[in-house]
Amino acid sequence: MRNILLVVGLLFVSIAANAQKISGVIKDNSTGESIIGASVSIKGTSIGTSTDIDGKFELSVSGQQAPVTILVASVGYSSSEIVVTDFSKPVTFKLSSKKVELKDVTITGSRVSEKQKEAPLTVESIDMIAIKQSAQNSFYEALGTLKGVDLTSASLGFTIVNTRGFNSTSPVRSLQLIDGVDNQSPGLNFSLGNFLGSSELDVLKVDLIAGASSAYYGPNAFNGVIAMTTRSPFVKPGLEVSFKVGERNLVETAVRWSQVFKDKSGNERFAYKLNLFYMKANDWQANNMSATPDSPDGPGNPGGYDAVNVYGDEYYATSNYNSVPRIRPGVMTYYRTGYAENDLVDYNTENFKSSLALHYKTKSKNEIIFNSAFGAGTTVYQGDNRFSLKDILFFQNRIEYRKENKFFIRAYTTNEDAGKSYDAYFTALLLQQASKSDYVWSTNYVGFWSLSQNRYFVRESNFPGYPQAPSPSDPNYDQLFAEYTASINPFLLANYYDSLQLYHNNSREYADDFTSVSQKAVPFYEPGTQRFDSLFNVLHPADHLQKEDQGSMISRDWYTFKVSINLLRSLEM
Repeated sequence: MRNILLVVGLLFVSIAANAQKISGVIKDNSTGESIIGASVSIKGTSIGTSTDIDGKFELSVSGQQAPVTILVASVGYSSSEIVVTDFSKPVTFKLSSKKVELKDVTITGSRVSEKQKEAPLTVESIDMIAIKQSAQNSFYEALGTLKGVDLTSASLGFTIVNTRGFNSTSPVRSLQLIDGVDNQSPGLNFSLGNFLGSSELDVLKVDLIAGASSAYYGPNAFNGVIAMTTRSPFVKPGLEVSFKVGERNLVETAVRWSQVFKDKSGNERFAYKLNLFYMKANDWQANNMSATPDSPDGPGNPGGYDAVNVYGDEYYATSNYNSVPRIRPGVMTYYRTGYAENDLVDYNTENFKSSLALHYKTKSKNEIIFNSAFGAGTTVYQGDNRFSLKDILFFQNRIEYRKENKFFIRAYTTNEDAGKSYDAYFTALLLQQASKSDYVWSTNYVGFWSLSQNRYFVRESNFPGYPQAPSPSDPNYDQLFAEYTASINPFLLANYYDSLQLYHNNSREYADDFTSVSQKAVPFYEPGTQRFDSLFNVLHPADHLQKEDQGSMISRDWYTFKVSINLLRSLEM
């Protein structure tokens, strides 16, 4: 019996000896900051390790008897030795900077891994360090510093990425992934950039693959991929907070909290992370009142013109009297009143994002992940038209089982609610049609002009110098009559512009205010009035946006579900 107890005792002593570890942290002697990647080894043996992102290390000393000498070394620091006599207490090493004078030394580096270099893709990357050092408002805007990347800012909350020389206001050209999950909005059919993406505090790196990548990422990647990778909660757990302020009343704050739980053996088994992000600002207002390239007239036309950021003032075919100036002198071309964008669009940008991720490591080193992300907000989007994305909601849930660089099985769902989003251009047209049709408005306009103003142009006494019609008996009558007709409007513009402007304003006011039950005509809905607000609130929310015959390009509710399985060794990105 005594021999058995002796054997058992020796066995426990052997196990305890084999389980012995030296733990500690390596710091900078002058700053006190942790040193990442420092080499730690036992002198005279091949036993060694490196410090993690927090400068911490654990070194197995199985079979070693105290005391032992530990060697510590790191690039840029003088090597150090320390004798450890007690394995049970954590130790702290402090390294001093090593100053070396160099001559004509060129240092080169790359954030692109060897795997990326081997792949037949053009890959540009920014990591967590580059993101922190970026002078841009967000890491998404920092993508503009990469080679071959062009950014278009549709608003403070919406940035479009273009590659390979393309420049478009529509972000459909690039596939955007967050941890391998497509961030595309199913209703809008494109990704909403970082507006509904990952919080900057949680981003580990961003890889941008320029050019077609369909062979690796599917048919949607026909012009490139933006692959965002977030940090695992097992890496650097704890609390992180950021706060930014800027012009246009910009306020941005983000919070990240992660925590790791170990099992009885001291192995990291379960971890979670929570991210919260909020941003608000007064967005840039689209108030360009210059003429569009397609406008037949410019600001000098008394009857108006088609302005860039006024909707509903487009040229109407029957409102052109340039070809008959003798019959309608001074009318020329006139345009409907229209609505300025700042009367239709909400420029108070807001963005709220949150995400919760649960990670569990099995004993076989595989990992089970559940992630739920939510985004909401209001911003402006520039596509073929101007869109007000108002109170939009976005949900994405993912469950994944994987072994890093070996395989993964992933399923995710995407839900979207467009809220009160609307197309500003079509909303303006609907407001106008609710007042009266283009035909009725145009008839009222030219009818008022003919009855109350045209008579002034047929009497030279009211407009000295008014062109005179040639005599029909003149042998060159046809040529002279054509010259006479062509000279009427230029003469009036050059000599009586103020009168023309007054007459057009009077005609416009009459056409806008004209009321008729039979012609279904009511007065113009003036912005800022209760009458306008009542109709606007009826027109632009969800109901009419779902009707294709009214020109809607936004749907209210969408839902997608996708499953992907990859049993091959994944490409390191």
